[in-house]
Amino acid sequence: MTGTPHILIVDDSPTQLYQMQIVLEQDGFVVRTAENAEAALVAIAAEMPLLVVTDLEMPGMSGLELVETLHYSQPGLPLVLTTSEGSEDVAAEALRRGASSYVPKRIISTTLCPVIRQVLSVNQAAQSVREVAQYAVECTLKLKLSNDETLVPSVIARLELPVVELGLFDDGERMQVAMALDEALVNAIVHGNLEVSSELRQIDDGQPYVDMIAHRKTIEPYKDRKLHVYLHATSDQVTFTIRDEGNGFSCADLRDPTNPENLERAGGRGLLLIHAFMDEVRHNDEGNEITMIKRKKTDEEKAAEAAAADD
Repeated sequence: MTGTPHILIVDDSPTQLYQMQIVLEQDGFVVRTAENAEAALVAIAAEMPLLVVTDLEMPGMSGLELVETLHYSQPGLPLVLTTSEGSEDVAAEALRRGASSYVPKRIISTTLCPVIRQVLSVNQAAQSVREVAQYAVECTLKLKLSNDETLVPSVIARLELPVVELGLFDDGERMQVAMALDEALVNAIVHGNLEVSSELRQIDDGQPYVDMIAHRKTIEPYKDRKLHVYLHATSDQVTFTIRDEGNGFSCADLRDPTNPENLERAGGRGLLLIHAFMDEVRHNDEGNEITMIKRKKTDEEKAAEAAAADD
């Protein structure tokens, strides 16, 4: 059922609900609220939202259980978590089970709207790819891109096309693949080719970060660097390789992207999402190339997941 395009917020705290509602409405979103997961399911059945923002720890049905339920009943519906310190393990599990992204509660006022716009943009690009080629069995694609972040949603839509043609994933899985691609592509442009530090986002509401990106696009050697994207997809899996022309980085200096504790830390968010959504992730020795592999689930794996969700 469709209705007014809106964001549904789910939280048992009236204070948190009000805070998020004000933040989103000030940014132009129409907002509906639900005080628990059960009420959220009723609201979704009555009027489908654009996106759901949910707390993890609530009385009755938990946020994790809500994520699992919606992942199977509404696989194309994006889900964003709000996380607090101490909920890192549950949040990481929710990302693996169907959530699209997350926002730490301590920075909701500055981060919630950008994350929601990112998720909606990526979801729209993924949903635009619907024509399935009957006889596709394998696909290889190479792209050479400039440092223009506005192209990223269109690039994702093009990369999603073979995934749809080969019938690799359901809507929820494709959304997660799209989110991982968005993080990897933007990271390669901003941190790779333009060499802009994520630490600048913590200063003056991120304005120095935005200014540095704009400046680096106009000067040597940054402005002429290219982004190289390679895709190879079969009926069993898809491999994405993204390489920038920057100086690279030391993988040893990265916070462990598989450690849920890094959910609450500035920087490293993109890699944590990538590792949550992809089956295999590796970097080259120079630190300027990432390879991400996502495999099609077997019928046995799907059956096991469905059984676990029913328990």
